[in-house]
Amino acid sequence: MAEHQAAPGKSHGAEVDLLIRHAYVITMDDFDTIIADGAIAIRGRRIVDVGDDKTIANRQTAGRVIDARGAPVHPGLVECHLHASFQTYRGVLPDAIREDEVFDAFERIFFNTVNDEEEYLGVLLASIEMIRNGTTCFLEAGTVLEPSAAAEAAELVGIRGVIGDAFIWDRPSGFAQGKETPETGPVRVRGAIHRSPRNLEEALDSLGRQLARNSDPDALVTGHIAVVGLGTASEELLLEAKRRADAARVVLNMHHAYSPADTAADRVRYGKDPLLHLSEIGVLDRNVTLGHANHLTDAECTVLIERGATIAWAPAASMMWGHGGAFHGRHADLWRQGANISLGSDSANWSNSFDLFRQANLALLTAREAHQDRTYLLAEDVLRMATRGGARATGMEGKIGSIEPGKRADLVIHTLARPELIPVTDMMRNLMYSAGSKSISTVIVDGEVVLENGAFTKIDEEALLARINKASIGMLRRMGHSIEANVPRHR
Repeated sequence: MAEHQAAPGKSHGAEVDLLIRHAYVITMDDFDTIIADGAIAIRGRRIVDVGDDKTIANRQTAGRVIDARGAPVHPGLVECHLHASFQTYRGVLPDAIREDEVFDAFERIFFNTVNDEEEYLGVLLASIEMIRNGTTCFLEAGTVLEPSAAAEAAELVGIRGVIGDAFIWDRPSGFAQGKETPETGPVRVRGAIHRSPRNLEEALDSLGRQLARNSDPDALVTGHIAVVGLGTASEELLLEAKRRADAARVVLNMHHAYSPADTAADRVRYGKDPLLHLSEIGVLDRNVTLGHANHLTDAECTVLIERGATIAWAPAASMMWGHGGAFHGRHADLWRQGANISLGSDSANWSNSFDLFRQANLALLTAREAHQDRTYLLAEDVLRMATRGGARATGMEGKIGSIEPGKRADLVIHTLARPELIPVTDMMRNLMYSAGSKSISTVIVDGEVVLENGAFTKIDEEALLARINKASIGMLRRMGHSIEANVPRHR
């Protein structure tokens, strides 16, 4: 990546609210501009000026100055596949459990036990973790039973959220197909999730309720259309979901091809490669974000690029359950061919860590390993997936994802007071291979400092964590679960 000066923003001659000085600015703009000694001027919610430090300091006066002292500053990371309420049972699933047992043993019980307060606390925990790890925006996967609880938690912490309605499906028996194969026939009907739609009429009644949040152009939490996917939606529901997403100019977000079994079941259902069918009926398009998409054919890769759809790649979620996405997935190939790839952490017990630096590092290393090629993906590639790629995946590419005048001020400031960033050589490589989220010091969302020098500015983190932990223990008791260590396997 070449280092050159960003084009100066237009100054209005008035005082700005915040000036970040002496920053190693990784802009993620169209030219991959890096400014070794740069400055960023913020007025209100927006970036108004970016350039070398001396130039910006000479033409802007600021109400407040943050001196980055030479540390990296980059756009906030964008989490594109997240089950935000699962955090209250992180670590509960034993390592030895089979995936086709998880729904009946844990997930269904969780959804039929959790109350609105516990969902709120779960999203609160997820939001705290994301901010600490440099994520400033998340796309929720449509599995928070009470979306207003998710919105309230995100707003309290100060993170940007894009949420959907809960469990939009009309074939719920298709959920959690686990290890089923075409030869074994359709999955047996599982126990119901009581607060989810039971049929097409109920799904359509819920679909799109969160779009009302978009009436406020400055809303921190907005809405999109989320469908669960993975065989749980009829063609009629998918088409109506796409129609409503198009009408509202938002993304349609759904799971796709997580496991080999998911893909095989969809192939039997459609009689062809699943993405070819979605393209033929008009569902696959530029405003569609597919969570996972670990198992695609050559033909599906071609049509995905042609239609311009996005994949939210969650490497750890595939690796945790041994689905082979790291070796059989086509994400890196698609990226190199021009497809839009974003990154996601999925959920507690599927990756267990809401840290996009971790996901980016895994994506990069597994791509190189699978292709036996050190240059297959670079540090710049995966940081772009986590920023610009994520902005497009959430339908917010005009607002976030890069450090440019006019964009919202969602920024992450690191500190050089960490051994992982020393010596000061190539900051991009030091960030991706060494420091990651450990060196994050300050996080700004929508122009507001929400984390400063490692401390939250709007919340009492210690008190909230204690409250969340207590509530989680109570919920797990009601679920009938006690935490036990794995029994080691003896050889």
